[in-house]
Parts: sequence; C-alpha cells; structure tokens
Amino acid sequence: MNRSRLKWGLVISTSALALMLAAAPLTPDSHTGWLKSADVFAASASATSESHSTAGGGATSSTSHSDATADGAGASASADGSASGHSEGTTGNTADSSTTTHAGATGNDTATDTSTADGSTSASFGTDGAVDTHMDLVTSGAGAAASGSAAANSATADGTTAAASLTGSSIGDGEAHGHAFGDGASSTTAGATSAASESSADGDVEVSTAGGGSINGTAAVDAAGSTVSTGSDGTASASSAASVDVSAASVGDGSASASAHIDANSDGSVDTTDRTASTNGFAEGDATANNDGPGTSASAGGTGSAASEAGIDANTASSTSAVNPAVSVSTPTP
Repeated sequence: MNRSRLKWGLVISTSALALMLAAAPLTPDSHTGWLKSADVFAASASATSESHSTAGGGATSSTSHSDATADGAGASASADGSASGHSEGTTGNTADSSTTTHAGATGNDTATDTSTADGSTSASFGTDGAVDTHMDLVTSGAGAAASGSAAANSATADGTTAAASLTGSSIGDGEAHGHAFGDGASSTTAGATSAASESSADGDVEVSTAGGGSINGTAAVDAAGSTVSTGSDGTASASSAASVDVSAASVGDGSASASAHIDANSDGSVDTTDRTASTNGFAEGDATANNDGPGTSASAGGTGSAASEAGIDANTASSTSAVNPAVSVSTPTP
C-alpha cells in the first residue's frame, strides 16, 4: 500500500513539474547546467496620422493630426502629417495655409511613452478686401511637434491693400494660438463745384502660447484716394490716406495683442452764387498694444492725413490734418 501511494505521488509530482516547465520559457544555467526559467519581455507600438486641406472661394484651411505610442524596451513609433492650401482671386488676391505635425515615442520598461500633435490654420480674403488668418497648435509628449503658417493678401479696385499673416510652432507640451485681421477702404466723390475723399484702415493681431509654443502675427493696411471737381467755374480738390501696421509675438506662457484704427476725410467746394470757397480736413487714429509674459512683445502704429483746396475768382481756401499714433510693449526673457 505504501509503495502504491509513493508511486502515485511521484507520478503526480512529475506531471506538475512537467506542466510548470512547459508553461515557462527555460534556459540552461551556465554554472550548474540545470534549466532555469527566463524573464518574459513584451513590447508594442502604434502610430497614426491624418491631414486635410480645403481651398476655394477666397479661403483655405489646413489641419493635421499625429499620435504615437510605444510600450516596452525596444519599441518605437513615429507619425508625420502635413497639409497646405492656396486660393487666388482674379485680381491677384491670395490666401495660403499650411500645417505640419509630428509624433514620436520610444518604449521603456517602466512606463508607456505617448505623444500627440494637432494643428489647424486658415486664411481668407473677402470681396471687400478684408483679410483674416487663424492658427491653433497643440502638442503633448516629449516627441510631439507642430508648426504652421497662414497668410492672406488683397488689393481692391479703390487702391486699398491689406495683408495678415501668422507663423507658429509648438514642441513637447505646448500650445500656440493666434488671429490676425486687416481691412481698409477709400472712396471719392466729385461734382461740378465740389470734391470729397475718405479713407480708413484697421488692423488687429492677438496671440497666446503655453509651454513649448511660439507664434508671431502681423497685419498691415494702406488706403488712399484723391479727386478734383468737374466744373469750370471754380476748382476744388480733396485727398485722404490711412494706413496701419501692427504686430504681436508670444513664447512660453504668455500672450500679446496689438490693434490700430485710422480715419481720414476731406472735402472742398465753391459757391458759384456767393463766389466763396470752403474746405474741411479731418483725421483721427488710435493704437493699443498689450503683452503678458517673458519674451512677449507687441507694437501698433498708423498714419492718417487729409487735405483739400478750393478756389473761385480770388477767393481760396485750404485745409490739412494728420495723425500718427504709435505704441510698443515688450518683456525681456530672463
């Protein structure tokens, strides 16, 4: 009876040992020659990218996304995406946008490595000559990066030109956001005994960043017009001009903004009954700039002018006006 129990005990023990040996990888021990279990290593990696662009009708937009994940020693992953768009009008007005993203990850034995990058840019010009640009970049993870640009330019029949642009990037854990806008106009009227001119310009830039983000934005507008009366009894002339130039930059944890507005108008006329001449000239402007954070800056400025003349017989009149606001702010990097 005891021999039978011992036999079955040896069989059961041997079977259990066989199952244990089959379940675990074995390698020979160089010192003893016995088999020993080997450590089990596993690794995995994944990466994705997606990009999209649209253009037409005076507008364009570009988006891109990349992400990467790596887990375990020996694992690595990377993903890249890019998109760009261009729209052009019959008068040479243009809008351009581009976005690029990258995500990289390297695995290790202690933690999963991940990175994500997203970017979007857009630009447009309107039938009235207004230009507009936008940018949003967001990155997360040591191997993440995104960059982009957006630019719009316009020229209208009244001679007004406008331009707005943004350039930015983000690496690691960071963000960059911005908006730039410009618009202007000029008009003139003339009659037998009168002339009038009016010009305006507006520009605005707003940018903000966090972490590894950086961005720069600009906007510029120029508008001007002049005319003369069409009659032969007396003369009148009028001219006006308005321009703005604004910019803002941000890096790290900060923000900046700049804006400017200019209005200018003039008129001149003669009275053929009273034989008198009269003129008027007006100009006004304002500019603001704000910043917050080291390495940020902003500037805004503009010019406006107006002039008119009128005369009949020996009676003459003339008027002029001008404005020139300018501001700037900056915070040095420590």
